[in-house]
Amino acid sequence: MVQNNVLMLFDIDGTLVQGAKCHYQAYIEGVKKFYGMEEYVHSVNAAGKSDKLILREILALGGLTTDEIQKDFQSCLDFMTDYYLKNVQYENIHVFDGTIELLDELQRKNVLLGLVTGNLEPIAYAKLGRAGLNGYFSFGGFGSDNADRSLMVKKALSIAKNQLGFNGDKIFVVGDTPRDVEAAKAYNLKTIAVATGMYSVKELKDCGADYVVENFKNRDKILEILYE
Repeated sequence: MVQNNVLMLFDIDGTLVQGAKCHYQAYIEGVKKFYGMEEYVHSVNAAGKSDKLILREILALGGLTTDEIQKDFQSCLDFMTDYYLKNVQYENIHVFDGTIELLDELQRKNVLLGLVTGNLEPIAYAKLGRAGLNGYFSFGGFGSDNADRSLMVKKALSIAKNQLGFNGDKIFVVGDTPRDVEAAKAYNLKTIAVATGMYSVKELKDCGADYVVENFKNRDKILEILYE
């Protein structure tokens, strides 16, 4: 039973880490194998999107119909997952400065930590494992659960409340894109946006984030937000 009234749901890419090139390559290899194309992979802005949504957008840019996309869609996702798991050992993933120190402090304060990420679940945990962050997270909402990010938030909340016994009133969604903010607002949750991805502090403020920080180096600022 969780004895704390604070829950934080973290995005991964652009928020905790950067540099997962193997994930990008998994798209290239999967799309090439199952759909005979690869030139549109670089054309999609992946920020804040689920793996399922990104894949659909890539294939739609290639002119495929919904039926053509759906035919090998799950097989392609499965291939991408297998490709990533086989190659993650070669990933050079950078953990943003201050991240580990912040997560350590949150654990010491018994904050419940979860994930809301567009990554397919096996890819998410493999990526975190490669980055040395697996020990902080044991549940979440993933791109394999749903293409809609707000429904990933719903899944993570359900696990926290129904399986882990969380009944607190302080819930924060932490991410680096407007999509993270939008997904949290669907459930009236507070948002902490971090400008370590492709969006600036101003852009994150303008999209309606409740709090915006440049990075996780200032742990005291984050803690002040949680316990104000």
